[in-house]
Amino acid sequence: MNNFLKKIIQFILKWLAKIYLWRTRPYVVIIAGTTSRHWIKEAIIKELKNKGLNSRGNRKNFNAEIGLPLSILNLPSGEGSFSSWLKIILQAIKLITNYQLPITNYLILEMAIDRPEDMNYLLSIVRPNIAILTTITMIYRENFENLSEIALEYRKLVRALPKDGLLLLNFDDQRMRDLAKFASCRVLTCGLSDGADYQAKNIKKITAGQQFEIKGVPVKINRFGNHHVYAKIAAYAIRSEKI
Repeated sequence: MNNFLKKIIQFILKWLAKIYLWRTRPYVVIIAGTTSRHWIKEAIIKELKNKGLNSRGNRKNFNAEIGLPLSILNLPSGEGSFSSWLKIILQAIKLITNYQLPITNYLILEMAIDRPEDMNYLLSIVRPNIAILTTITMIYRENFENLSEIALEYRKLVRALPKDGLLLLNFDDQRMRDLAKFASCRVLTCGLSDGADYQAKNIKKITAGQQFEIKGVPVKINRFGNHHVYAKIAAYAIRSEKI
């Protein structure tokens, strides 16, 4: 599929997603950063389902210009087939024109950027009620000059939050922490270091995973690795503070 057709599909999907959001008015949690997005998303969805709340997240790694609208609409990709994309677009039109449109109360969405100005485009599709920022690394070093340039993109997400929203920052990443001053809403931090609002303490490996404490509450997860600890802290904070 050539680039011209791709741009047309991208434009159509953007506006179909915007109409879906306008009709359903979900509560939107955006997770951005270069690490741990997937695990944080899954941990939050699990917490919401445990509370009996209707929620869903991105399909696969659908988190950029075309993937994000597909995730909002809960539709698959047409890959490289124009006929498949046509069917998906028709399916999306049928969805948003349905009188009894299926409602999702909470959308938990990963948002990925790999070049300057990506964030502007993604925010033109969906705006967050909550933003969670993980880490800044040079994973896309070919498109950015330095880490500070990447931080400028995440600053746009921070500024897009409403005054009654919530910003959750990784306390262990100084550049993410520095973005707090650009928020007009409440800001909280999570991490492994002293000083975080939500800190994982006394982390220990056990037979089936890891155990630790968050604000004195014992927590167990059946996975290994700090990225899973971060995911649990973030989900715990969101559940405790806002949802």
